[in-house]
Amino acid sequence: MKTIQLWMLALILTISCSTVLTSCSEDDPVIPQPKPQPVILKGKAAVEWTRNHLDSLVNAYIADCGNLLDPDMTRDMLKCIGYTRLNVLDYREAGWLIDSVVFIRLMDRAAQANNKTILFTMGMYGCGKTTSLNNNPELKTLADEVGVISEGAYNNMTYFDEMVAQSGERGFEPHLIYVYNDAETGYTNCMERLIHSNRAVTCEAYIAVYPQFQGRVEYIEEHYPDMKFYCLDNSHNNGGRRVTNEEAKLWDYSMTEDLQQRLYAIKQSYIDSGKLNAEQIEALQ
Repeated sequence: MKTIQLWMLALILTISCSTVLTSCSEDDPVIPQPKPQPVILKGKAAVEWTRNHLDSLVNAYIADCGNLLDPDMTRDMLKCIGYTRLNVLDYREAGWLIDSVVFIRLMDRAAQANNKTILFTMGMYGCGKTTSLNNNPELKTLADEVGVISEGAYNNMTYFDEMVAQSGERGFEPHLIYVYNDAETGYTNCMERLIHSNRAVTCEAYIAVYPQFQGRVEYIEEHYPDMKFYCLDNSHNNGGRRVTNEEAKLWDYSMTEDLQQRLYAIKQSYIDSGKLNAEQIEALQ
């Protein structure tokens, strides 16, 4: 009798536990914890964060950049705090902070390799610097052999002057590749790049910056008569034809009212095409 009673007690306990577990499973499901939201920092907050993490950001970039300083690539290091390539203005100053240290580190590395040569590339947004360089074997070889490449539009000549002076103080021999494209082709290239790489240039910014390149060849000749200087004409995306300095002085950077309207028409044609997503269209406004 005692054995039967113990068996019945065990059975009741088993049923009770099963009921409790089933009840917990059905009535009190485990609620998943929400994923932490990424921290979004912009402007001065982004600069301060970058300054506090500068060494690790530079190390991460240097590990995979070869001999190239590319501001578009250094800004990509800030995606963890909200950079999307569509919001450059919010991260431009933070990107410059990374650039300044990367430039020093690349020169250090080149000097250690006994290769004190530096190549600057210059030209308006969307002019086709990379394509033009790759289509000129002699210059492509130069890019492969120099100690440092500093890529950029360099529409701001004060910034260019500072970079040349800084490298000159370290004893680096400078070279410059300057690429031209007509405004309509260049802006079309910018729109195509927006589709494929999410980098936006507003029509207003393009219109404002394009004329700043007028007289650039004369400026280089006057201020840097000893700099090795190569001019490539990529008008209508013709591949980047090597031209003389005198030919390059004829490049037209005027921005007429009619040309502005044609650029706005290019922008609108891409918006109407359905090739751009909502965020890309917003970045153009």
